[in-house]
Amino acid sequence: MERRVSRPRPTRDAASHRRLDPFIGDQGQGLSEMVEDSVAMEKDTRPRRVNVLRSIALATKGATSTPIVVLLVLGLLVFMETRIYRAPTLSETDENACTPNVLDANNIEYHSGHRYYAMLRDIGALPPPVIRGEHAKLCSKINRYKAKYEYCLPISGRKDAPFCTAADRMNLLNVDAQEICYASVLHMLLVEVYEELEAKRSTPFLAFGSLLGAVRNGSMIPFTEDVDVGYVGEFKTADKVKLALRRKGYHMFYMGIWRVCVAPTHPLAGRLYDPELPMTESFAVPYVDLYKMKQTSSGDWDMQELEGSTGRLLPHDKVQPFSQVTINGMPFDTVRDPKFFLKEAYGDDYMTPKPREAGSNEQRSRR
Repeated sequence: MERRVSRPRPTRDAASHRRLDPFIGDQGQGLSEMVEDSVAMEKDTRPRRVNVLRSIALATKGATSTPIVVLLVLGLLVFMETRIYRAPTLSETDENACTPNVLDANNIEYHSGHRYYAMLRDIGALPPPVIRGEHAKLCSKINRYKAKYEYCLPISGRKDAPFCTAADRMNLLNVDAQEICYASVLHMLLVEVYEELEAKRSTPFLAFGSLLGAVRNGSMIPFTEDVDVGYVGEFKTADKVKLALRRKGYHMFYMGIWRVCVAPTHPLAGRLYDPELPMTESFAVPYVDLYKMKQTSSGDWDMQELEGSTGRLLPHDKVQPFSQVTINGMPFDTVRDPKFFLKEAYGDDYMTPKPREAGSNEQRSRR
């Protein structure tokens, strides 16, 4: 984030004149102050410009306050701005390319001290993805406010076992690896969305396919395409969760239900981005589905998108108090009777993996 450095105004002498500053402007701010402000605002991303501006400030220290000197220095600043430090990561002819403002993990406040976050910070700021063609809209901050899947970072990955069995977000931190597992990205999404819901007291729990993976193997299903998380009651903190996730590099949007995907601003965007994928309007990226579960007047629970023996209803004694399951060794809350829930959602043979129907992203295919 750019920061402006404020300096105390020059003191007045006995004659009530400003202390001699050779570059005082009409608004009372010296040109030397303007140079230092510019240095401060760009210091995190423009080291070459910092050195140049400091040199200018030192070279003009104590110069006579004349219009000619002021004009010369201003002209030099403009020249340096437009010629010396101009689009350092892209060529002059690459007019259709852009780079999103990728977040630095060192400036993000996470909810746990897990070693994943420590290692992510140690990696430092990775080079942002260079985005071209139809993907260029991913660089626009304006798009994210109205966009749904089209603001999700295009990501691909392997889905085969045993290569992606027990895929973990930690695998994504190996920046030298040539391939990633889709489920590793899903695990990253699961943990951070779950933690944010928990922090905002939205009572998250694992449901559908994510619960199925936890019960079967204690891990993400390698070939699954999404994460399924439930929340209890009305989602009154949706705006707060959305903002918090955005500050971590995620995009939360409403499309029938609330969903979350990786945004182009994510700290690992440069590693995860696949420029070969087409822009998508639905389901072709790693994402999280958020399902509302609310208690009815009878005491039973209504689970969004459940298609069980009694429709969307679950008996109270099968839901609360919550139990826990683990994914990659991490505990997550879920309904009191996970097996009952999975039978209602997928049938008695829920422990047997089923082929996914081509092009299907509906609940019944999450097996």
